[in-house]
Amino acid sequence: MLGPSGSGKTVFLGSMYHKLSTQGESGFFLAVDDAQRKILNQIYTEVATEETWPEPTQMTNISNWKFTCKIQTPKGIYSACQFQYTDYAGEILTDHKDDTTYIEKFNETIKNADVLLGLIDGSRLLSYIKGEQSGTKWVVKDLANVLNLMQNTDKSIHFIISKWDLIEGKYTLEEVRNHLLEIDQFRNIIMTRSNNSDINNENNRNDHNKGVVRLIPVSSVGKGFAEQQSDGSMRKTGKLPKPYNIELPIACILPDKLKEELKKMINEEKKKSQEQVKEVKANLTLWDKLKKYFGTTAKTILETIAPKLPSQFQFSKEILTDIIDFIDQELQTSVYNKEAAAKERTEQLKAKKAEALVKIESEKTALEYSIRCFLLLVNKLEYEHTYSKLTN
Repeated sequence: MLGPSGSGKTVFLGSMYHKLSTQGESGFFLAVDDAQRKILNQIYTEVATEETWPEPTQMTNISNWKFTCKIQTPKGIYSACQFQYTDYAGEILTDHKDDTTYIEKFNETIKNADVLLGLIDGSRLLSYIKGEQSGTKWVVKDLANVLNLMQNTDKSIHFIISKWDLIEGKYTLEEVRNHLLEIDQFRNIIMTRSNNSDINNENNRNDHNKGVVRLIPVSSVGKGFAEQQSDGSMRKTGKLPKPYNIELPIACILPDKLKEELKKMINEEKKKSQEQVKEVKANLTLWDKLKKYFGTTAKTILETIAPKLPSQFQFSKEILTDIIDFIDQELQTSVYNKEAAAKERTEQLKAKKAEALVKIESEKTALEYSIRCFLLLVNKLEYEHTYSKLTN
């Protein structure tokens, strides 16, 4: 997780754990070890009750936060999967340190990550959109440093726009997206993952091994909890925090990583066949591409690809089918119809989630249920923010 000091990384983690520490509408809860639980609870307590904000991560510290996704059922509690967030001190991004050991460790962590999370400071972003000098300085220094670190990776990138409560009501995500795409470094990251020179084209496709790029608007405290002052600082109003969308980033990780793995398998087979590069058809689905190299039916495709997937993606054929179907539905839907399509998918996804819940009797079935939860949340992102995906 990358973001300059003050971008909201510390508050984001504390709020995410607080909201997901008990099982609610999301369908799962997060557990951490005792030491990390105390720290995260302290962070949230400071956010909710103190006049000041929690201290940012100390320089030289690389904080590894391990969250276990668990499911509570009438039969008991089952562990489904685990996520590790590596939270880097903002200073490594904004100050040019000469600690080669630290930098090497940082680069190794980036290399081994499944997904990169980039925290975009919503208050600074708002200043940039308004044309204020502080916003320009943020783009030139802070945001540029984050983007420079991300440009050499093929991983999926999830840009989390923190402090969305400050932007909501003033600008839509589409408008914010367009402002970000006016920044050369940001636009270049998207262009390197696109087949179409027009990144606003709804048929834009990413057929390389590179992962998905998303914009995910979140608020760690909710609307009205804090007000931005003339100097850019945030003053608390005394209201209770009400985080929203805080669970969406964790839900996007697994589907996007699986898609990345499938694209990698397809491209490896393409290289083996020494196939000449041809014009990419805009309506070619993931199933279409898989059929070209791994079988003529869904059954034969899954029998071929399932054993080749990394161990963490050894899902049942039913789950793999549903994830690929979900990805294809996203690809085939015009941006203008995404809201309606996502609404239509919601009931189907809810029904499958309910069916999976009653079948939980092991960690394997708990994992399958958690995937149903994640897909429903990703669908929510598509439904509420149709311009959130920057590349496919």
